[in-house]
Amino acid sequence: MTSLTFISLLLLAIMVSTASAQGGIGNCCYKFGHKRIQRDQLRSYYKEDPASCPLRAVVFTTIHGVRLCSDPAVVWTQTSMAYLDGKNWHRQHVLQILRQ
Repeated sequence: MTSLTFISLLLLAIMVSTASAQGGIGNCCYKFGHKRIQRDQLRSYYKEDPASCPLRAVVFTTIHGVRLCSDPAVVWTQTSMAYLDGKNWHRQHVLQILRQ
């Protein structure tokens, strides 16, 4: 019976370390923040994977490294994502021109 307990604990440890290495549960949003900041303070965003996190959220990162969890259905979230997409498109376009 002791070897079964040991194997179970070993498997549990492997699963936890794998989840942590992939960003895992520790980085998931569990509630939406309601604070709105100026868009020029935003650096980037990503959408959380609903398969690995309990809440479908958009996570913004500020220029100071602060993470903000936001509801993807809210207009502020959608316009902020569009703002960052346009800002990043402009940067990539300028870099392509400079490389030519």
